[in-house]
Amino acid sequence: MIANITTIMYILSVSDESINNGILQKGTAISRIDDEDAFQIYKYYNYLTSQNDTDPDLNDEYEVKSPLKVENVYLITGKFSTAQDNSINVSITTNVHLSIEKEDIPIIKPTVQLLGKTLGYAELTESGYTLQIQVKPYLSKEQFTPFTINLTHPPNGRFKNALTKAKKNSTVHTTGMFFFAENQLYCEILEFQFISAKIESDNSIVVPWKSKTNSHTERSSKSAIEQRIALVQQNLATQPPSSTKPLTSAKNKRKTNMTKIADISRSLLLQNQQGDEIHDSEISITNEENGERIDENTDEDEERFENIEEKNNAKISDSTRSKKKQKTK
Repeated sequence: MIANITTIMYILSVSDESINNGILQKGTAISRIDDEDAFQIYKYYNYLTSQNDTDPDLNDEYEVKSPLKVENVYLITGKFSTAQDNSINVSITTNVHLSIEKEDIPIIKPTVQLLGKTLGYAELTESGYTLQIQVKPYLSKEQFTPFTINLTHPPNGRFKNALTKAKKNSTVHTTGMFFFAENQLYCEILEFQFISAKIESDNSIVVPWKSKTNSHTERSSKSAIEQRIALVQQNLATQPPSSTKPLTSAKNKRKTNMTKIADISRSLLLQNQQGDEIHDSEISITNEENGERIDENTDEDEERFENIEEKNNAKISDSTRSKKKQKTK
């Protein structure tokens, strides 16, 4: 979660340590928080990576990040967490050297930006609204302890409605002035908002580069790749959504294919049966014709045999008569 801090601090001590091809500066600093000599203690970490960062002579006065020097004043921003002794641990992300004498350090309370979860509902007291949130910062493997901070706001302030609508475990983002009171952390709200997962689209935006030409001109001015992309988008927009319909259609297709195969097999079997019946009928017709022919041939043979027999009988009778005539003579 977010826990960022911005403040002006005076460097009391610096120690340099070489680490991961860079230099890690560690030290202590303070800031002036009121006109009664009160101050806030910081334990900072300033990691320098490039050669320009580590060489003070090559750095400009207004570089984003530069080596820190003792008894100098800097405007810093960074990630922070709190310690049990009410000091603040800061991992510096940017620092700017300020040409200010230490006697002229301005009074400034740290400005923080926090992202956290609400622990309950807002409470209204005489001093105003109070809403507790929990923040889980991450500075390093050793420094990621969550802390609880009290958000405060006047009873008639502009965030009154938002605070009363806050529920437990709501995710909120706030910007405010950070301070300690009775060993507790407080933040006087300057900005407050809920973090929502909903995405709102503004359809009222008028695109200045929108073309006024007709669709034919737009189509002809597009490259081949743009035309392909537009075609794919158009096809996707016109096609109905497909969820489980492809599986159903595949099953129906398989059933249709199986039905077609069964119909083909049935028709082939019918054709074979019809062919067999035709073949059997042809054979029976042929057998009948052959039988009739055999019967006709048999009748003809019998007629021939009867004719031959009659002729033979006639010859025998003729020969018998001739013999009798000879005997009579």
